[in-house]
Amino acid sequence: MSESLAKAYDRVKSIDWEPTYIRPEQKMVEQTRFHLEGLKPVDPFKTFVREYFQMEQEKDNRHYAILEASSRLSDPEPDPRWMEGMKFGLSNLPGIEYSAARQMGRMVRSVAPMELRQGYMMQGLDEVRHSQLELNTLRHHMRSWHDPAGYDVAMHAAGTSVGGGIFRAMLEDLLTCDPVETSIGLQVFVETAYTNVFFVGLSSAAAAHGDKMMASTMLTIQSDEARHMANGWATFATLLQDDRNIPLIQQALDKWAWRIHTSLSVGINLFTDYFVSKRQESAKEMNMRWVFDEFYGGFYQKLEKYGIKAPQHLDRMIADQDHLSHSAAVYLFGAWPVFFHRYDGMTGADMEWFEKKYPGWYANYGSFWEAYNKCTDPAGQALILKELGGLPNFCQVCQLPTIFPLPTANTERSCMHDGKRFIFCSQGCQEIFFNDPLHYQGYQSFLDRYEGFELSDVTRDMGFVREDGKTLIAQPTLDMKRMWTLDDIKRCDYVVQKPLPPPLVEVAL
Repeated sequence: MSESLAKAYDRVKSIDWEPTYIRPEQKMVEQTRFHLEGLKPVDPFKTFVREYFQMEQEKDNRHYAILEASSRLSDPEPDPRWMEGMKFGLSNLPGIEYSAARQMGRMVRSVAPMELRQGYMMQGLDEVRHSQLELNTLRHHMRSWHDPAGYDVAMHAAGTSVGGGIFRAMLEDLLTCDPVETSIGLQVFVETAYTNVFFVGLSSAAAAHGDKMMASTMLTIQSDEARHMANGWATFATLLQDDRNIPLIQQALDKWAWRIHTSLSVGINLFTDYFVSKRQESAKEMNMRWVFDEFYGGFYQKLEKYGIKAPQHLDRMIADQDHLSHSAAVYLFGAWPVFFHRYDGMTGADMEWFEKKYPGWYANYGSFWEAYNKCTDPAGQALILKELGGLPNFCQVCQLPTIFPLPTANTERSCMHDGKRFIFCSQGCQEIFFNDPLHYQGYQSFLDRYEGFELSDVTRDMGFVREDGKTLIAQPTLDMKRMWTLDDIKRCDYVVQKPLPPPLVEVAL
């Protein structure tokens, strides 16, 4: 920025004022436990609002030109496996972006330094734009894909589906935690640690599978993420000026490293490995390069000089990369009647690729896929969910099924609090719960809502039925001889029941 522009920016910044009709104790809508008083804020961009709008308008013009052209051209049809996966992906993405916009609003109202608030304000506008871009992509796919069922209920499904529960739990946590902690969870982990593996990886996969709209959407969103990362670093750099913030920062870093690992990372890994036909890098390879080498091995290490230590469960997070996507797929595919898209079981070529990228994969997961592929014809009245013994327990904090790292070797446990038993997927989630039990004890899982329901009644209640009122939106394969109906599910005679709770563990207070 030239000297004249820097002076102009400082002059505009000086216009900020304090309303005389608000008492000091009323100024902040929410209180924060972090110390920001008297700190010198870092302003990474010094961007004028008019420059911001010009930049975003130019990007929108380019993207929507692609949307308009795509609606007129007869391009080859995108890959079916990918397009069905997008029904699940695009059901969650707009809500995540909109939630991020709300989080920026909290931070604008709760963080005093004006330089930080300006960055949050622009990011809030970005997040609304991102939500609109993704909704337009969803609408485009609904109008152009040969089986739009699933796209048409995507936004409803984001609020009801058992798969969307892990993202809802993450977002509700971000929206209700300390407003400065929100910056650490969102800007440091979601947008700095995982943004490359998410947006770059997803746009590359979309382009490889013929989905030009999704590729353009992800790339135009990614161009905003550098500014969001800088917002996170600016907040961080401001907090680090006061030593009283160090233990508070460490606690938030430990929490959100694990929370994002058990939410967003699960979704990214699942899509990278299981909703693509043209694979190159595995989810493990991408995460080791982008997240663990570059973020934890680069950005995060810069914090050591301030006394910040590596996340408490980093070793477990790295070890989980061998199983994260595969265990998630067992659950997602196994519970297909309570979802809203068609599935594509793994082929021999898929299994060969998995064994190459994840040695030992077949020994752990091959039998599931062999059984899954035998349970796709409704005439056989074989439901893979029933064959597996039913649904597992769900974690009180992250809402993941308690089947990680492996369904046959999981780390689920239960603990007592105020006379009630709570179930957790891991030590990480157990620790997060007992650091702030009031924050999580009211969460309800899929099993709390539907225990005792016959499975076809669950599907009907969730609204995942096609226009004829009887055929399921979800199907266990892409190419059905005959589609499953509610009557087919009912003949399988599966009633949702809570499994036995895991053994109790003592909590060290």
